[in-house]
Formats: sequence, C-alpha cells, structure tokens
Amino acid sequence: MWRGRLRVGSCVVLGVIGLALAGCSEPTSTFEFDTLDLIPVQEEMTEFPLGEYKIPIPVVQDRGEKLATRLNRFQLDFALYALVPAEEQSMIAAAWARHEGAIRDRVICVCRHASVDELLEPELATLKARLVDALATQTGEKEFRQLLIAEVVSHPL
Repeated sequence: MWRGRLRVGSCVVLGVIGLALAGCSEPTSTFEFDTLDLIPVQEEMTEFPLGEYKIPIPVVQDRGEKLATRLNRFQLDFALYALVPAEEQSMIAAAWARHEGAIRDRVICVCRHASVDELLEPELATLKARLVDALATQTGEKEFRQLLIAEVVSHPL
C-alpha cells in the first residue's frame, strides 16, 4: 500500500516538474512584427534647433461675398526643431547659418497664411508639412525630413 502511494506521489512530483520545465521554455511567437523589436535602428536622428517664434496671426472670417474681414489676432508661440540624420547635422548647420533670416521669414509667412483649422489641429500636421516644403524650397535641399513643433502656446491679442 505504501509502495502504491509512493509510486503515485513520485509520478505526481515528476509530472509537476515536467510541466514546470515545459512552461519555462522560450515562447515561440507567430507574429511577424515581433521580430521588428530585435532589428537595430536603421538611422539615428538628432534634433536641430530652428529657433523660437512668437508670431501674431490675423484671424480671417470669410463671409461668402468675396469679402474677408479680419476679426481678431492671436499669437502663436513655439520652438521649431528639425529631425535630421546625425551624419547630416553639419550640412544642416551650414544651411541654417547661410539662410537663417530667409528660413525665419518663410516660417512666419507659412504660419500667418495658415487657416484657423490648421492651427487648431492637435499635432499641427498640415502646418508641419507646409513648413517642410517651404524650408526645402528655401535651402534647395531635402534634409528637413520631419519637424517638431514644441512648447506651443496660443493666446489672443
């Protein structure tokens, strides 16, 4: 009788140990995107500051009669950064040194001509796209791939 219980007990203990060891193995994933976490970064990007801006923007209301009336103005304050590849940062710095005044003028012009809807977008995606195009035409190069607009504050004047 004791031998029977001992055999059953040993089988149970061996079974528990076997299940524990089987549960400790590496899980195999069937999701193809899980391997993307293991791929090294393709390109290192760095932030390059393109200045701080305080831009008064007129708010235009279209009445539909081809008459636009300027109601109020508000001020848009932000810091602008370009995300650039680390190896191209020196070229961006040189372009910024050559064209800083013209780039600042372009940024101000694009912001002042933006619609209220574009300025109220949560991520300012349309405004960023227009700024990327304006900066690329100003410098003649496509180094400005992505812009960051940080510290955004808008308030009425």
